Amino acid sequence: MIKRTGKDGTDNTVPVDIAQQMTEAFRKSQEAESGTYTNSTWFPAGQITSLAKKMTEFGGDGIRIYFGRYTPDIISQINKLEYGDKIPDSYADRNTVLLVITKMVDGKLRTDYFVEKGYGDNLCGPVPTDPENRGTICPPECDGSGALSE
Repeated sequence: MIKRTGKDGTDNTVPVDIAQQMTEAFRKSQEAESGTYTNSTWFPAGQITSLAKKMTEFGGDGIRIYFGRYTPDIISQINKLEYGDKIPDSYADRNTVLLVITKMVDGKLRTDYFVEKGYGDNLCGPVPTDPENRGTICPPECDGSGALSE
């Protein structure tokens, strides 16, 4: 297991099993009432820079963006993790995104490169990462500066 540190937005990964629950919840939500969706998600520069650095270190070939959804249970699971920013309860039933480093693995381009898949080891290179998450979502946290949110 990776030692988790930092509360500054540089380690806001979530385990793959929670990420899978989020994307499933998102797919199910597509039958939700109009207006109950998230307009945007904002990530701090430190988190994006950290992700880009990891992609370079791992020899990644890109970043895949998955759509997900917070539920009260998912928020509870994330908030029990010993690292990263906590998710406000007001995010329940709102959409989010997960950012995943991809890499050529076994000759396949754009393979999701997760810790849980057991790729890499400390002798041959850096250990893979988990999906990045925990951006600020609008609504409920809208600052009026998202030109595409209106």
